[in-house]
Amino acid sequence: MKNLKLSIALSLLWVTIGSLACQAQSISSDLKQKVVEGIGQQMKDNYVFPKVADQMASYLKKQFQANAYNAANSPNMFANLLTRDLQKISKDKHIRVRFNPRVAKQMASGAPRRPNPDLIRQRKARDRSRNYGFMKVEILTGNIGYVDLRGFNNPKDGAKTVESVMGFLANTEGIIFDVRRNGGGSPGMVQLICSYFFGKKPVHLNSLYWRRGDRTQEFWTLKEVNGQRMPEKPLYVLTSGYTFSAAEEFSYNLQNLKRATLVGETTGGGANPGGMFPIENQFMVFIPTGRAINPITKTNWEGVGVVPHIKVPSNKALDKAHLSLLKKLKTKGKASPTVDWALEGLEAKLNPQTISGEVLKAYAGDFTNRKIIFKNNQLYYQRPGLSKQLKKMTPMNTEVFAVEGHPDFRIKFKKSSNGQIEAIEGMYSSGRRDLSKRGSIKSR
Repeated sequence: MKNLKLSIALSLLWVTIGSLACQAQSISSDLKQKVVEGIGQQMKDNYVFPKVADQMASYLKKQFQANAYNAANSPNMFANLLTRDLQKISKDKHIRVRFNPRVAKQMASGAPRRPNPDLIRQRKARDRSRNYGFMKVEILTGNIGYVDLRGFNNPKDGAKTVESVMGFLANTEGIIFDVRRNGGGSPGMVQLICSYFFGKKPVHLNSLYWRRGDRTQEFWTLKEVNGQRMPEKPLYVLTSGYTFSAAEEFSYNLQNLKRATLVGETTGGGANPGGMFPIENQFMVFIPTGRAINPITKTNWEGVGVVPHIKVPSNKALDKAHLSLLKKLKTKGKASPTVDWALEGLEAKLNPQTISGEVLKAYAGDFTNRKIIFKNNQLYYQRPGLSKQLKKMTPMNTEVFAVEGHPDFRIKFKKSSNGQIEAIEGMYSSGRRDLSKRGSIKSR
């Protein structure tokens, strides 16, 4: 486990370093041939599927002989073409070639076996600055917890942050984990986070088979976690086409254990972990040396992705999951007092009303301490004296509008007996109401 965590962490660091702009330079045909041969041999020696490794090595050699790489007049362009061809044969999105002589030489010298303290400190500082992947944690309307998780960082470093996040979510009615922008990371962090959503009895989450040593490594939920477990709390996971690797494992584990409902798009399809290998002291190639094996399906999501239970465009996944979760809680009689308010808002957002510009324009005007502005066929809300910012208004029906950035507040237009707008009513999720009559705005 320790070696796996270190390998993944260093591989991610090397990829980050390798993505930095390198000085453009020409590359000789002789070096191209050596790189092609070197990658082919490394694939044969290390790729998790030996037969596919042979096919990749053979295809690169064929491409070189057919002058397919002649147009690559820079190392980076050559690396991109090699990546394209390797993925074409393997369909493995983890495989990639990078040009970075400094790191490649360091790897070839054996430095990765003796981790550089400076690199370790840089990685730790980077992870800490990114809050160990936790970009946002908040409570949505209806007492639903929301976590925007952008990466699965080292579990040892991020354990206290995980504990704090879980403590914050403990009193919610349900939780939504958002991994739509999560490209992966440590399986150890997947294991730690998953452990909070099961009981103390260990549950088999996933296994990793490694070609070297012909061994299988099992990942089970942890017997002990700091803080409160939430084995019965409803759980949703948001996915997209960008969701990849460890983020896919997180989704796949919870889906097959029937512990979470997945909402969004089919994920990227990368299930084979591995590491970087140096080529000719100038290039590096990421080679998957293992593969995931789910204990329930006996397979994984490689090449096909994780298919969500509820398929919607990723930009609508949060609202759809929020709506579905609130409906489920209401059916079970476990919803918070504001559930109906939240449901109405979400339904309106997912199924927007269409109101003509002529009608909207008639709603515009000054109302005691509020201002409604018609602009570009859209209504905006403003509180003069408090803020100059215009807030977009979204119609829930022909009379009631939601206000951008204020989930607990809505505006209702009141008409006189002759059908003219004479006032607006401020509506709050708490049940409070206030009225603003049409006319000049009063100064504060």
